[in-house]
Amino acid sequence: MAESGDLIDIDISNECQNSSDQYFYNIIGCIEDILLDDRFVQLHSNFMEQYWIHFEEQDENKFIYSDIFRKYNETIEKYIEDQLMKQVDNFDMNRLEEELKKRENELDGEIFEILSTFTNFLAFKEKFLDYKAMKEGKVMDLSKHFIISKYEAETAF
Repeated sequence: MAESGDLIDIDISNECQNSSDQYFYNIIGCIEDILLDDRFVQLHSNFMEQYWIHFEEQDENKFIYSDIFRKYNETIEKYIEDQLMKQVDNFDMNRLEEELKKRENELDGEIFEILSTFTNFLAFKEKFLDYKAMKEGKVMDLSKHFIISKYEAETAF
């Protein structure tokens, strides 16, 4: 029994989410792991390297864009789906897509940008145009100006 003034740790994280939320956040956590995995990074980089040259900054789309979009889905989306099927019992891509549609206004960040490139052609095209701009040196590389260090919070106790 806790004494008066003792701090008690209570984990209510599972109590605050319904099963749909738990399923969704579990899948998103797995996708984060997949996207950071060296095999995925290499697969994605190879794909971008192979096709970026075909994209141009113009309103009219070339026919080859739809072929590349199809190959992207067959390659990148399929890889993620296969990995999720290995990691999550009874994984269902249709259920994930439904959850993403329900939450599309509340989703933000790199993971959701990548996921949107599977269904949103304009997001897919923009991704390639950004990559092309980077490859051609048209965007400033600010990475040399960042310093990354470990943050340690001071305890007030």
